[in-house]
Amino acid sequence: MKHKAGRIVTILLVLLVIVGGGAVAAIYQKDSLAHVYFRKLNDKTEKTTTTAVPVTDETATSSTIDEAKLKAQLKRLQFVGNVAVIQDGKLVYQQPYGQDPQKNTKTAATKYQIGALQNTLTAAAVMQLVKDGKLDLTTPVSKYYLLDNADASVTVGSLLEMTSGLTLDVLPASELNKDVIAWNLANATVTTTGQYNFQTVNYALLSGIIAQASGVSYQKFIKDTLLQPAGVKHTGFVTSAAVQSKLAPSFTYDKASDSASAVTQDTLFQTMNDQLGSKQLYTTASDMAQLTHYITSSSFVGEKYMHQGAIAKEGTAYTGRLTIDGSRLVSRADFAGYHNALAFTEDGKTGVVLLSNYQKDGSLSDTAKAILKLVQKTTN
Repeated sequence: MKHKAGRIVTILLVLLVIVGGGAVAAIYQKDSLAHVYFRKLNDKTEKTTTTAVPVTDETATSSTIDEAKLKAQLKRLQFVGNVAVIQDGKLVYQQPYGQDPQKNTKTAATKYQIGALQNTLTAAAVMQLVKDGKLDLTTPVSKYYLLDNADASVTVGSLLEMTSGLTLDVLPASELNKDVIAWNLANATVTTTGQYNFQTVNYALLSGIIAQASGVSYQKFIKDTLLQPAGVKHTGFVTSAAVQSKLAPSFTYDKASDSASAVTQDTLFQTMNDQLGSKQLYTTASDMAQLTHYITSSSFVGEKYMHQGAIAKEGTAYTGRLTIDGSRLVSRADFAGYHNALAFTEDGKTGVVLLSNYQKDGSLSDTAKAILKLVQKTTN
């Protein structure tokens, strides 16, 4: 009898709260008295009801990955950062691993700068414009920019391959540059066209050519063509020190003294200015995995245009683009204390991304390949 009376009192109290305008509080405000009574009344229902968790950039579907072996690979390299794995087009694993010198807390949404790994996305954007008939790889760069001593052999395609002969040996300023194009044009020189030479000026100019050919800014074209269609949510541009402060800080390691030091903002911005300045991307491991999967899928530009310029042939010198390595697609980048690597199957459906802010030793690229091999074993 007492039990029934107590339940009646509880029901009346809940009704009183709702009638008094507290319906929203009863359901949603977890720290409210109304919600306490609402929970009591619905306790049995809540315990027996389950809700499916959607697969987002914060969650991953179930996987058969041997986590013990995966972690052993990461431990062997003393990996510090975030790892994301895609199997058959689905994000199945993403975790932070290890600790940097300051023991900064990392989550699945921890963001990193990716340096020359961004060249993969720039090349993909170029090939989208080629497919749309707005750009031609054989077009001389002089159509877009005037460069001293540059003849018709300095083409858009030579920028992709880094065989343009453009060099840039001037040390940039440590204040974040909003207009790297003008700075590159003022300081670049042309040497021997046709010979490979890794120079960041090539992709800086490509960002400007993308803007001219598309009619919108480089940033907007990347967002509209790659970021939004791929469905990524934690990728953007480092436009200021305030944005940079929200990313994982980077560290360098000195083997001789076995010591680490944080990369200063001046050093970081100077390195950024040597590439794309405020056009430099940050991303998460899962976002980079999704982006790689998207640009290599048939729903993007297709195999013809990917292999025409966005994917480098096996044995090709390093440009930051995806490169064929046996039956894999790989890429890597080291950037002011950030170290990044990825390895995917040729169809882009299965792969691993490693983003690190502190690397002491070993090859991150080799680790990515080893983890991909491990993932493929569990997929087959």
